[in-house]
Amino acid sequence: MNLPAVPVSQPAAWPVEQNLRSWLSHLIDRGRLGQVRSRVELDQEVSTVLERLDGRRAVLFRDIAGARFPLAGNLVCDRADLAAAMGCLPHETATRYLAALDRPRPWTPVPDGGAPVLARRLDGEALLSRLPLTVQHEHDAGRYLTSALLVVRDQQTGATNLSINRMLAVGERSLRTLVLPGRLRRILAATERRGLDLDVAIVLGVDPLLGLASQAPAADRTLDDLEVAGALRTSPLPVVRCPVNGLPVPAEAEFVLAGHFRADVREPEGPFGEFPRTYGPSAPAPVIELVSGWHRDGAVCQTILSGGREHFLLGGIPREAALLRTLRWAHPEVTAVRLPEAGSCRLHAVVAVRAETAGSSMNVLLSTLGAAGTVKHAIVVDDDVDIHDDEQVGWAVATRVQADRDVLVLPRAAGSGLDPSAAGGMTAKLGIDATVAHDVRHRHARMRTRPTRPEWIERLLSEAATP
Repeated sequence: MNLPAVPVSQPAAWPVEQNLRSWLSHLIDRGRLGQVRSRVELDQEVSTVLERLDGRRAVLFRDIAGARFPLAGNLVCDRADLAAAMGCLPHETATRYLAALDRPRPWTPVPDGGAPVLARRLDGEALLSRLPLTVQHEHDAGRYLTSALLVVRDQQTGATNLSINRMLAVGERSLRTLVLPGRLRRILAATERRGLDLDVAIVLGVDPLLGLASQAPAADRTLDDLEVAGALRTSPLPVVRCPVNGLPVPAEAEFVLAGHFRADVREPEGPFGEFPRTYGPSAPAPVIELVSGWHRDGAVCQTILSGGREHFLLGGIPREAALLRTLRWAHPEVTAVRLPEAGSCRLHAVVAVRAETAGSSMNVLLSTLGAAGTVKHAIVVDDDVDIHDDEQVGWAVATRVQADRDVLVLPRAAGSGLDPSAAGGMTAKLGIDATVAHDVRHRHARMRTRPTRPEWIERLLSEAATP
């Protein structure tokens, strides 16, 4: 099989063009991209490699059995990767995302002839079988799209909605699509009430900023997710109209597929391995029928390992931003929020506060458990604790908590339907107040070093780091 050359060059620093190719170049420059040249099977071989390297290394598979295109995965290994893409420090990712929500940037239209994603047509009877779609887990129902952006238009507001949905490939042109509660479900339901199909575009092969934009909060129906992506970038997002249905799609994506949700059609989808690293069940799901597709010259496909760091963080940082906004509105003393990877960036939360009055930290704890539906364990700490350092958070729990005084249990609350320990989506929520009361702060003074020559320390540290 003759593979197209993978257009990845040694780069200038990210951001350059801010697309998948420049992101791959950025990873090469950092020594974070491994390239597998041996032939790889799509049935769990790709996902096994990605799982073993999760959080440590991105991978480009150059030779995929039965597929025409190479495949990239693990493209976000940690929060620092997303911070680099967003142009901020790792602890600033939530506030940087909030700024993009507050000041979305209009996208730049690109004529059809100038859009790389429309360079070549996917013609012929075969369509989905030409793409390297993986079976990720032992009991998955089949080959899935896991990284694709599903593009629809809200007919009431005209805003573009992006989402990442698990999509089971059936045959050459059918995708059974999990549609969870949110803006896409509302748009689909409104269209089906009118007895109409819903036009869609499916975009494959994008940079992490578009992935983040696809997870923007669903409450604001006027928010255009392509404009959120533009606000996260250093320049407006280039966008072209999909030739079949006119939907706006990123002009520098690797692939775009055009189709429609078939009104009121539901077919079984699942099981599939999900974010808790257990299986989501099988259930009837809406069906997308594809009609055509296009791709860039030398296109590179993309996958996201379900239950991996990229899956956690792309969904987690937008959730952190939404929770931070909600908490700060009611509690100005909140300084930072983190959804840790140990809870899949969904089930655990850590909140830092400047304790101002007695009991305020417990109020923050209650608000956190109530505002974030999937969060079932929350910890509130003083802002002298770095919430991005798990050891410091653990230290605060170890030295500042008495269980009979500082632990709160809320039974029978609504939680995540994918939590295997919950019953019918009902869960118990646990809160831990790991802050220090004002009247006993003297007992919690942290050990510090105070060198007599502080200006000399950097030189000493530099010498100590030299072999």
